Amino acid sequence: MTKDRRRNHMRAYILPHPPIAVPEVGGEEIHKIEATEEAFDKVAADIAEYDPETIVVISPHNIMYRDAFYIAKGSGGEGNLARFGAPKPDVYFPYDTELAEEIVGLCNEFDIPVVYSEEGAKDVDHGTFVPLYYVNREYGMPQTSPYKILRIAPSTLQDDVLYDMGYLIERAAAHIGRRAVIIASGDLSHKLKEDGPYGFIKEGPEFDRLVTDVMKSGKLDKFADIDKTVNDLSANCGYPGFVMLAGALQDYKITPDFLSYEGVFGVGYGICIFECENWYVRLAKKSLEKYVREGRQLEPEDTEEFPDFFTREKAGVFVCIKKAGQLRGCIGTILPSYDNTLEETCALAISAGTNDPRFSPVSAEELSELDYTVDVMGTPTPAKVSELDERRYGVIVSAGRRRGLLLPNLEGVDSVQEQIDIASRKGGIAPGEDIEIERFTVERHT
Repeated sequence: MTKDRRRNHMRAYILPHPPIAVPEVGGEEIHKIEATEEAFDKVAADIAEYDPETIVVISPHNIMYRDAFYIAKGSGGEGNLARFGAPKPDVYFPYDTELAEEIVGLCNEFDIPVVYSEEGAKDVDHGTFVPLYYVNREYGMPQTSPYKILRIAPSTLQDDVLYDMGYLIERAAAHIGRRAVIIASGDLSHKLKEDGPYGFIKEGPEFDRLVTDVMKSGKLDKFADIDKTVNDLSANCGYPGFVMLAGALQDYKITPDFLSYEGVFGVGYGICIFECENWYVRLAKKSLEKYVREGRQLEPEDTEEFPDFFTREKAGVFVCIKKAGQLRGCIGTILPSYDNTLEETCALAISAGTNDPRFSPVSAEELSELDYTVDVMGTPTPAKVSELDERRYGVIVSAGRRRGLLLPNLEGVDSVQEQIDIASRKGGIAPGEDIEIERFTVERHT
């Protein structure tokens, strides 16, 4: 199996969780939802090819709170479908505690209510297990999953809070450099057929049509436009997780691959893959490639696809380029030097690829081998050593007119003192000199 280890794209999915889709539960009945089964297999192959370190599963069958999000705490949990008559296979899923703690920290920082609890953590819910059954089958059905998971439950909080929580999940993964995929696990309407388990209501098929239209478009922010009455009456369990997924992917260009929809048993099952390319990375890549291949910068018509926030906002930006995991160029600005973030990113991508004095200019033959990271800088503020954190904050060390900068969360930088020492050396500042320290945050896009 070929592993797709490039970090500049991620994957996300909307998946249902019918236990009947697992052969050990459904038996011959599974053939009635053949399109769903085939779509699950395609998703599993896609995830295995991407080879994530962590799979984040948003499931409404975790513990749910009206006024907070739930994250399962602990080293891991056991999953099976014993309550549906299938105690085997029984799989142990290790939890990504580092990612969970990063999310909790961001929630506390931005006043998003979260419960990080061991309650219910040892037993993996079926909303998580059913999608992962197919993934593990692709890996040969090991007794312990080869990846870690993070189990999170949505909430009945308002859509804007769901959206923000989704964004924090993605930001947390970016902060710690986690290679992750996100699954929003949820069935659509449970009221599609008179002889179904929950009966029929006209809003059921209407909800499913609206949701699948959004999936097919890739414009996930349109979930919020679905009529609230239709949503409420449809008896679905997926909507809150879908909104969270939309929040997680707001910085990405989304290419949807809608695989299937079925409502054979009176419950809607929709499956869609979302290939995601970060907008900042796409812009940096497009800018450098245009310059290297044609000797020209991007024209306005070349950037029409990019969201409006690129031209509304101003910030310092660092663009770093790697080839085969090794640095190939990195240039940036602490404070903005251009009229907007679009111009800033375009210019610095070209500089990183062609003007970093440590490296020769990037050639056209290399372009397909490059990975990009774009860091959008926060405003530097004075800080004491005790207020630094080498993972969360970048640092600027100054002595007179000499100044050195180091970005946060860099491989091989494992302490605040090491961060200060490296920044000092970059600024030509000798050990023992009187220094001033500033810290800054970054939004890292990969």
